[in-house]
Amino acid sequence: MAADVRRLLATVVLFAVVEVAPVQAQGGPSFDCAKASTPVERTICKSAELAKADRDVATTYAALAAKLSGAAKDHLVKDQQRWVGNRNRACTGEDAAACLKSRYESRLALLKEFTAGAYPFVSEQAIVRAGKVKATRYQIDASYPQFNGPAVDFTTLNAKFADTTKQAAGEAVPNADIGDDIDQTWSYEQSFAVHRPSVATISVEVSFYSFTGGAHGNGGTYAVLVNLRSGRELKPEAVFAPGEDWLRTVTGIVADNLKKQFVERPGFDDALEPAKLAELMAEPARYLFKADGLEIIFNPYDVGPYAAGTYQVAIPYSRLRSLIRPDGPLVR
Repeated sequence: MAADVRRLLATVVLFAVVEVAPVQAQGGPSFDCAKASTPVERTICKSAELAKADRDVATTYAALAAKLSGAAKDHLVKDQQRWVGNRNRACTGEDAAACLKSRYESRLALLKEFTAGAYPFVSEQAIVRAGKVKATRYQIDASYPQFNGPAVDFTTLNAKFADTTKQAAGEAVPNADIGDDIDQTWSYEQSFAVHRPSVATISVEVSFYSFTGGAHGNGGTYAVLVNLRSGRELKPEAVFAPGEDWLRTVTGIVADNLKKQFVERPGFDDALEPAKLAELMAEPARYLFKADGLEIIFNPYDVGPYAAGTYQVAIPYSRLRSLIRPDGPLVR
């Protein structure tokens, strides 16, 4: 296994076009900083934190690839190559270090999730663009998932992720009639994480932030539960037993939890009124099914002011076990 890991680390090096072993011993990145030839490589070599992040991603990738073969391994290799290319295109300019830190954190988390169970054939797609319309600049760095399972048709699901991202990214490009004197930088950033609540499902957590002028930008998170066997999105009601008991129970837990959170971070009192909360709880994108429990997400302005940020309510599955469908997608 050690020999396989060394060989696969060498494969990672092909992406960086430099060597691995000598600098690893010195605590550097997965490549030789003496041979760094690109702005991204030089930025990584200037930061001990980024060097470690690069090394961690390379090592985790190599260990995962060593466990795979055939189509799964080919898919992972191509996805890693694509990720490196998008990283190099996105992380430039004054914010390169922050961009790299964010990208490495997301990639490491994704690779670790890929090791939990059968390889899921999820690739990371991205829209990376920058330009200027009159005096207004714009920057787009938006990643989204694409499911490539060889035996399942994910066409509709993939189109939803791609179209939603393209639409949001497009809104960060100024129109041609924007004022000549608007000297701003508009942006759209998006990343995603995956969670595995069961062998038959993957939960996608998409986080985004957009600035298109005004006092501040707007961001948030939404979730999509994917059935790996059908290739379709699952709504919360597919997880729970028929009827409304599960919704009443979850809504009650959420209301009690938000009341406690409002003590330190005051929210909108009317958001806790039964009719309003029921309306919010009817939105499937709030339900993030993780490995150890369900998380309900409320983005800025949903139940509180922008300054309060995001409210999250974590509910362990132990509190919901009697409500989960015994033959449903979350049964392990």
